[in-house]
Amino acid sequence: MLSLGAKAPFTALPREFVDLDYLKDGEFRALIIICMHADSETGECFIKQRTLASMMGKSKAAISAHIKSLRAAGLLETESTQNGYGGNAHLHYRVPFWPEWQAHLRSRKAPKVVQPTDCPVQPAERYKESNQIQDNHSLHPSEPEVAENRVRASSPQVEVVVNRMIEEWSDAIGRGNTYGSWSHRPAPSLVSATHRLLQEHRPPSTDTSTIAPAVQGKLQSIWQSLGVTVAPDDLAVQAQSVIKSTPDPLPLLIHLARCIQSVWPKHHRRAPPLSQFMMYLNKAREKAGTSLATKLRKLASDLGRYHATFGQDPVTT
Repeated sequence: MLSLGAKAPFTALPREFVDLDYLKDGEFRALIIICMHADSETGECFIKQRTLASMMGKSKAAISAHIKSLRAAGLLETESTQNGYGGNAHLHYRVPFWPEWQAHLRSRKAPKVVQPTDCPVQPAERYKESNQIQDNHSLHPSEPEVAENRVRASSPQVEVVVNRMIEEWSDAIGRGNTYGSWSHRPAPSLVSATHRLLQEHRPPSTDTSTIAPAVQGKLQSIWQSLGVTVAPDDLAVQAQSVIKSTPDPLPLLIHLARCIQSVWPKHHRRAPPLSQFMMYLNKAREKAGTSLATKLRKLASDLGRYHATFGQDPVTT
């Protein structure tokens, strides 16, 4: 008889999946295993087909057939990666519905931060055509953890707002102007909207004492998936390199994993020297582009520059 501990891991799927009669048992089980290994924020999974075959007790051909069916059903997306010799290495998976489902599960567990009679904070406030952001949802100062988590949870919607604001601030500052010089004074609506956005969507904490363990854990998972053992001291140096390269290191690790796994030779079991690791990291930074946390810090800098020149605007207080 199967005995499960009180803290045994589990994977929750939407109830609607039980009614998908076109999914065969093997396909359903393969989907569950992929979801178990998928990133909760991106839906990406780096499990190998031979690992899937071993876990399910099936051949690689059977696993390929399951993957093909799941892809045809729209429940899975795949991307081929290449090894160092230009040949196919393994499939990189993405579960399209996984980030939204995980966010739903988290919202059910999250503690309420407003009274039942209050209007709940919207996941992302949109920048209106009149350059105004709805101002009826302010975050209480006693909720910093909620503010930091909200950046990542609502980043797809906030990104559009932030990009537009950055363009308007850049237009007001102008090119080549010294600090304190402006092409024109920013509109009060832009100043007010930026102030409220930064209150509502604070960048993640830059406290390395809390970020470093998470980054090291992610890096260790990347190397373990390739069968590579990295000494703790070397892993710590790699983690510090990642942290120093970006204000928001955890999303960058997704691109770093892709870069490493796409070129890493299967037979290599030794950790790369730091110089080679930095090559992977720089390539990942190019792929990742500018993070939302960096953009928010840019807006904060522009707002500080405004106040240094024009003083504290009453509209933002």
